[in-house]
Amino acid sequence: MKLLIPIKSPNLLLRPADQDYSYVVNCAYPQSLRLLTQPQVNILAAIDGQSTIDMLSDRLAVSASVLEQFFNLLAQTEIIRFDDRFSKPQKPTSPQSLNFWIHTTNRCNLACSYCYISTLNTTEGMTDATKQQLLEKVVETVVRRKLKHIKFRLAGGEPLTQFKSWKSFIPAIRQKLSEVGCRFEVSFITNLTLLTDDIIAFCREHAVSFGVSLDGVETYNDTSRPFKQGAGTFTRINCNLRTLLAHRIPVMVNTVVSNQNLKGLPNLTRYLIDLDVPFRYSIIKGEALDAQLLENSLLESYALMEDAIQTGWQFSHRHQFCDLKPHELGFQTCASGFSGGAIYVDGTLNYCHVHFGDQTQSAHSIFSPELDLVDMIEQGSHEEDIRSNDCKACRYNAVCTSGCPVYRVNGKDPQCSLYHRIIPLLYDLQAKERLKALRDFKIL
Repeated sequence: MKLLIPIKSPNLLLRPADQDYSYVVNCAYPQSLRLLTQPQVNILAAIDGQSTIDMLSDRLAVSASVLEQFFNLLAQTEIIRFDDRFSKPQKPTSPQSLNFWIHTTNRCNLACSYCYISTLNTTEGMTDATKQQLLEKVVETVVRRKLKHIKFRLAGGEPLTQFKSWKSFIPAIRQKLSEVGCRFEVSFITNLTLLTDDIIAFCREHAVSFGVSLDGVETYNDTSRPFKQGAGTFTRINCNLRTLLAHRIPVMVNTVVSNQNLKGLPNLTRYLIDLDVPFRYSIIKGEALDAQLLENSLLESYALMEDAIQTGWQFSHRHQFCDLKPHELGFQTCASGFSGGAIYVDGTLNYCHVHFGDQTQSAHSIFSPELDLVDMIEQGSHEEDIRSNDCKACRYNAVCTSGCPVYRVNGKDPQCSLYHRIIPLLYDLQAKERLKALRDFKIL
């Protein structure tokens, strides 16, 4: 007798993928998306949490052994379980890696309309003494905590104005960390208006990647991200971006979506797909958007991505929307408050880089002899824990993680209603990508 009772996850999303297949995904379990035939959908629909496998076998006229095999397959990623102890992403007791946003300088050559850095253009770059203390504090923390991975995002201001002063730091910290068994990863978060042969050669040799800010094609970018003198930046960014790609230097494009560039989002999507570069669309913080235009532009952009999937474009590895994590899921939105934070030009460690210059926010200094970096993170702010009850009960909780903690309203992301429309679309595109692979290579 098959007395086992299959129970469906309360976080399932079941939708058609095309005329032949549907897909199911447990939105609280990573990489759980599975394509289903219509008979398999019928079996899943018959699960009521009370019927045993034998009872379902009689009702569906499917052998109990076939049902058990199918259910065991679904149970591997908790589409179903034979009890109600469904898992969800959990916060580890301690970090195994650290991720820091490094404010290399307050100097910048652009005048972006939405810049949030209150101290912009007030001071120069990080001093050699501060960088040396940063190196020593990182190594000290790695040894004490037995960490295996450190990641720096060198930002500003414009970090490439400080390239020469970081040129010696990067190989030095990588060597020090390698000696204690820790991997070092580094990227420049840049407007990419500055690029030289020296920068290119160094980044190729030392595996430095780039996060590039780009808000649209031509005038859509130039309106929000001009040079200080008012001239547009797209032509130069486009040239430098193509140069990085030609040299096989890893690049991620970051776009701030605002009312200024909404209409240009589909053209930007085409441009980025044609370049085959990973890109992220983030909605501007603290400003009201034209909700209908936003949704229309996003839907048009995702339709372009759907078409590109059919030509072999890798959606799952090329696009991210805001902080949503439909593929790997998460227990919180970013590293802040657990395994990372933001280090200001003077060596203070803040919860987030948007807090630079805000004297009301608590901050530690890397010059503190008593604390290592994990101590500073643990004793700092913990805004990531403030979530609404709606978010805690939502099936998409592990996908959106309530959004950026700094900008939540009453414990949830202001774009919550939009996310409920976009998240299924992201899974739809994952399913279509899987179907493309199935039909091309005859694999699931």
